Amino acid sequence: MGWRRTAAGQHWPAAAVMACALAACGGRQAIDATAADPQGPKRCLLLTTNDSEAHFDGPKAPTPTGDGSLGSIARVAAHKQAKLSERPGGVLLLEGGDVLQGRFMERADGNRAEAARLAWQIYDAAGYDYGTLGNHEFDAGPQVVRDALKGLKRYRILTANLEADGTSLDPREPGWPDGLYGKWAVVPCGGIRVGLFGLLTPSTRTISQIGDVRFGDDPVHDPARAAVAALRAQGAQVVVALTHLGVQDDIALAKDVSGIDAIVGGHSHTPMPKAQIVHGTWITQAGSRFAFVGELDLALAAGGQGLDAAATSWRMRPVDDRLPTDRDLEAHIAHVRTHLVPEVVVGQRKEPWDLTQPRGAYGQKAARMAMVVASKAMPQLESTAPVVGGLLNTGGFRSHTVYPAGPVTNLDLHAIHPFRNRLVVVTLTGQGLRDTLEHGCAPGSDGHGQGLVLWGLQMQCDRRKPAQTYREVDGKPVEIVRRGERLVAASVGGQPIDPARRYTIATLDYLAKGGSGYLPIKLGDRKCLDGKVFGEDPPCSSPLFSEALEGAVRQGWFDDPL
Repeated sequence: MGWRRTAAGQHWPAAAVMACALAACGGRQAIDATAADPQGPKRCLLLTTNDSEAHFDGPKAPTPTGDGSLGSIARVAAHKQAKLSERPGGVLLLEGGDVLQGRFMERADGNRAEAARLAWQIYDAAGYDYGTLGNHEFDAGPQVVRDALKGLKRYRILTANLEADGTSLDPREPGWPDGLYGKWAVVPCGGIRVGLFGLLTPSTRTISQIGDVRFGDDPVHDPARAAVAALRAQGAQVVVALTHLGVQDDIALAKDVSGIDAIVGGHSHTPMPKAQIVHGTWITQAGSRFAFVGELDLALAAGGQGLDAAATSWRMRPVDDRLPTDRDLEAHIAHVRTHLVPEVVVGQRKEPWDLTQPRGAYGQKAARMAMVVASKAMPQLESTAPVVGGLLNTGGFRSHTVYPAGPVTNLDLHAIHPFRNRLVVVTLTGQGLRDTLEHGCAPGSDGHGQGLVLWGLQMQCDRRKPAQTYREVDGKPVEIVRRGERLVAASVGGQPIDPARRYTIATLDYLAKGGSGYLPIKLGDRKCLDGKVFGEDPPCSSPLFSEALEGAVRQGWFDDPL
């Protein structure tokens, strides 16, 4: 039977912890990670994962890594217990965000809040200690996040850069003296007082549904400085940032903010076999979807502050059958799975679908998906506003695997595009369409990109030229300040775009809301396929993209090899 470390050094069986997680067991459990031998080497092992996207059970969600590994949270949980047996009180298990997304969010009853609560309770049962929020935590809005936080008993979320008091994500809650989540914490581990704080990417404002939650004027670096100062004042000897920013923003953070000894990162899904050390800060990230577990072995410097760089180490360990597994946790996950949307065969693949190289391999496949969007809209609008093309964003395509020839299931399609987006149409002036394509020429600063997948539209970019710039309010673009020059060619049906003409395109509600910074689409004349004006109550009842995609597969639109 698997075991979990709980308060005051006690150990409960996994089944008992899971029962507690599913019932009202009182307040939050304290984490005891004090060193067994205060005279021994002062070391703390941080086990890290990030961007799991609720891919809890390995082979049932095909995500092969470069070495063929298929990860599972049950193996990560068992690995922590094995390390704790070697180093009692000297191990912490941490998460870099983006948990509440993917297969385990799709319950048959459609209850996203319950799905989120159960997903985080799996982290509780797995023995996770601390984590931060990712942008996908907000895909269903901040109230779902808040409700899910109420289900946690052990796992503690930290985020230092949200201004949430008085909002839908207000951390204050009766019966929770420390709040539903915190900004930072000092945790004894292996004889080291480790200070932890969390940071969420400000791009959440444009790539998710953050609602009334706000970031400050300097959304990352100022809160990080405040966190470092507070942690040092509370006696932290080593400070570790749990970030959901992406590697490039982690590097910028290390360069600009002193006093951070290590960064446990996420968001860019970057496997880092070697840590990158910038201005003395160790920057790490462990890929995604439990393919790897990171092992950041911290060694305290002789003076009692900061790291002994020569004795500190980082490695990524594949989460495969060489690691033990927690059978109790596996059984619990299997039970949760019974409440999900069932798998159904919807078509056949005559040839494998190779999606391991998104930029190259998504081209033909994704263009066909853009055609699905446009074609679904065309019959609805032929008499009023003919649709000239379809437009999707590359960030919506998530599966990086090889699907073999054979049956296509609804879960395959959900893994490729896992968002519940609805089809809408937008009428733009020719200039507005050019502004939209211009925005698509700029790669996102956090690695997720703003690129477009097109059908019926053509574009060519020169990214050496100046990008489009915007005036922003609360981190969201509200006005084009200067048009970009990167779009060097643009056409519709092979004909140059006429700036004075009006064009109707089909797209997804995410982009129609201005997602990924697509202000030009948000400024267009937006309509649902059911005839409603987009954005008015009641909301659209247009078909889901996943429904349109499934219908196209059933009709054989994707029979050709990729």
